[in-house]
Amino acid sequence: MIGLLRAARKLVLGETVALPAGIAAAVAAAGVLRVVAGPGGWWQHAGGAVLAGLLVVALAVALRPRR
Repeated sequence: MIGLLRAARKLVLGETVALPAGIAAAVAAAGVLRVVAGPGGWWQHAGGAVLAGLLVVALAVALRPRR
């Protein structure tokens, strides 16, 4: 029974939960920053770079070596 649950979890979530969670957190943070910047703010010029940086951080955290 436990093996079946583990297999189902891997099938649904993949090998890691950290990457999807990190991507969700990066997109949520980008959304908050966009609202804070306001219309016509700095987000129009730098938003893509900020989102890309947040996604790189999420990937780095997901791929960090485990002890």
